[in-house]
Amino acid sequence: MHTVPAKNGWFWLVKGFTLFRRNPSMWLFLVFTYWITVALLGQVRYLGPAASTVLLPAFSVSFMVMCAVLDRGGILQPALLLSGFRQRPSTLIALGALYLLAIVVVLGITSLADSGALLQWMLSGQEPSIDAFRDGSVSRAMLLAMLAGAPVLMAFWFAPVLAAWNRMGAAQSLFYSFFSVWRNWRAFFVYGSALALAGAVFLVALTVAAMVTRGQVQALRFVGLMITLVMLPTLFASFYASYRDIFPDGPGPVEPATNQPNP
Repeated sequence: MHTVPAKNGWFWLVKGFTLFRRNPSMWLFLVFTYWITVALLGQVRYLGPAASTVLLPAFSVSFMVMCAVLDRGGILQPALLLSGFRQRPSTLIALGALYLLAIVVVLGITSLADSGALLQWMLSGQEPSIDAFRDGSVSRAMLLAMLAGAPVLMAFWFAPVLAAWNRMGAAQSLFYSFFSVWRNWRAFFVYGSALALAGAVFLVALTVAAMVTRGQVQALRFVGLMITLVMLPTLFASFYASYRDIFPDGPGPVEPATNQPNP
């Protein structure tokens, strides 16, 4: 599998926003539909969050297909939200199961720092005690989760699209994804820094909104929702930009696109 050095992490976000601007209304509809689907699944205790995690690779491929359609001048359609489930679904489900297992392992590792408080919080919604926050054990557990979760994120970053479009097995896609991210760590560092800066801007925007609306909760929720709905499509599309940057000769969707380029 041929890779090239990445250009710059900033480029991925710019490209992602460019793809979002080509059809913002449909992007917002599809992202909101996905969001609602995950929220509804989350209402089923234990099984719901587990199911949404297992299905995540297939949905991520769906968003990659959307980006590929836009990238060659096509038009987004609602059916594309399920397009990832038609591209090697068994391998993508296997990746989802491995991702779920990896998350559980990472949370298990954090138990070394807080006696399982963060694990219980993530799995059952039971918030840690005040003492756990005061003595710093939860903070240490979160730091440990970041360190232990970084290799997992690297392995799964490109794995779904490599499995679906490059027809790799689950283990092979994880291997190629991990070392592709490792080779381009500088670009990913810039990308992560850009996301952190965007998060800071988001908090500033909410603070300004709180001042303007005098702390009205409903208004703040609306502003937060609008900003999030713009940021999420850009974020999803930036995944596609990183794939095309590092795998410039990589294939597109396996199935023929239902949307043909505009003449």
